Amino acid sequence: MHELSIAKDIFNGVVEEVKKRKISKIFSIRIEVGKLMAIVPEALEFSFETITKGTFLEGVKLDIIDMPLKMRCKTCGNEFEINDYAYICPNCQKTDCEIISGNELLIKSLEAE
Repeated sequence: MHELSIAKDIFNGVVEEVKKRKISKIFSIRIEVGKLMAIVPEALEFSFETITKGTFLEGVKLDIIDMPLKMRCKTCGNEFEINDYAYICPNCQKTDCEIISGNELLIKSLEAE
């Protein structure tokens, strides 16, 4: 379950921001998770709850935004979303494509005071 190590990384990243910005309270954490990360949202939420128990982040809500897998065809420049992992451009049928979205894991924002 790699969600536990990801939850630890989120915790550490938030702690760093809290110190840097002198934040007094966190209400929610918005994260963007790409489809290729293969994260189970419920497992990540459970792991985060476990890690934050007894800390100043206990009870903070994780707002998990799923990011689709998007590709760009290097041949024709077409950008497209895929769901079936068939890396074929629907425009020109070429397979020379690059990932432009879907492998990210970002702390996008904190709702804080």
